[in-house]
Amino acid sequence: MIEAVIFDMDGLLVDTNPAWTSARAWMAREAGQTWGPEDDQAVMGVSTQEWADYQIERLGLSLTRDEVAAAIIDRMVQTYRDGIPWLPGAIEAVDMAASRYRVGLASGSPPELIEAVTSDDAVRGSFEVIVSADEIGAGKPAPDVYLATAERLGVDPGACVCLEDSANGIRSGVAAGMQVIAVPDAGFRPPDDVLAQAQLVLEDLTNLTPERLEQLG
Repeated sequence: MIEAVIFDMDGLLVDTNPAWTSARAWMAREAGQTWGPEDDQAVMGVSTQEWADYQIERLGLSLTRDEVAAAIIDRMVQTYRDGIPWLPGAIEAVDMAASRYRVGLASGSPPELIEAVTSDDAVRGSFEVIVSADEIGAGKPAPDVYLATAERLGVDPGACVCLEDSANGIRSGVAAGMQVIAVPDAGFRPPDDVLAQAQLVLEDLTNLTPERLEQLG
C-alpha cells in the first residue's frame, strides 16, 4: 500500500535543465572548454559537492569547490527570480498527491534553489519533508537522499513512490527500494535499460492520476 509520494525537482517539476546547462556552459567557455550533453547526464541529481568537483576536474579549473558552486548557483538564482519554470502538470500533480498521501521532495539541488522553488505560492506548504542531497553527502544515483526523505516522513521506503526524470534519479529510487515512476526529460532521456527498472513511465506529469498511483499500491 502506498503511503507517501516523493518528488524529484529539477527536470521533473521545474524545467531547470536548460538553465543548469547554460550556467555550466558559461563556466566552460570561461575556461576555454566546451560542455556537452554527456556532461549534463553525468551531473544530474548529484550533490553540489559532486557536481562542483566534476566541473573542476572536467574543465581543469583552478577554482575551489565553493567558488564553483557559488558562481553557478548565483546564475541559477537570477534565472529563478524571473519566475519558476514549472513543467506541464507539475503543480497539479503535487496538489493531487498532497491531497491523498504524505508528500516529500528529494532533490540534488542546493538548498538555496530548493527554497526558491518550494516557497513559490503554487506549492508552498505542499511538501511535508524537503531534503537536499547536500545535507546527506551522497547524491543520486546513491539511494541516500530518498532513504533520508522516507525516514523523515516516517514511512517505510517500500511504501513510497518516487517520481524521477533522470537515469541517476531512477537508479537512486530503485536502490532505495521504492516504486519508481519515470517521467523522462525529452532532451536527456534515460537509456531504455534504466527506464525498464521503473514501474511506470509517463510522458509528462499531466498523465499522473490517482488511479495510476493506486494501481502501484
